[in-house]
Amino acid sequence: MSAHMSFSVVNETSSFISPLPVAQNDASSQVDDAVIQIPDACWEPVDFLDGNENGIPSQLLATLYVNSCPMHFEAYLVDEQGDICDARHQQAISLVKAALRDDEPWKSFSYGGHDYVMIAIPFGISR
Repeated sequence: MSAHMSFSVVNETSSFISPLPVAQNDASSQVDDAVIQIPDACWEPVDFLDGNENGIPSQLLATLYVNSCPMHFEAYLVDEQGDICDARHQQAISLVKAALRDDEPWKSFSYGGHDYVMIAIPFGISR
């Protein structure tokens, strides 16, 4: 079973198809993944390789509300091996990966012909 749902990205509204959970009679339930595609127009370049604002963005930002919680999705430029390209961001992402006990390269997505990895962080309680 699926439902037609809408989600809002700051300054843009889009629709997508999301499967609904299927209830089970036992203690477990099967939940399908909801798929969200953040449109390229929602990504804001906020940092650039070598500080060149006309160059390749090394960091992108998009704001979404997930279950009414404002989240900032950050994306970081990666190379062919999945390593963060901008040295200024490498340590922070390494610490996130260590905290998650994750030693694999993250899946990436394409923006402007380059690959980026993404993390989602809730905004502070005052927002």
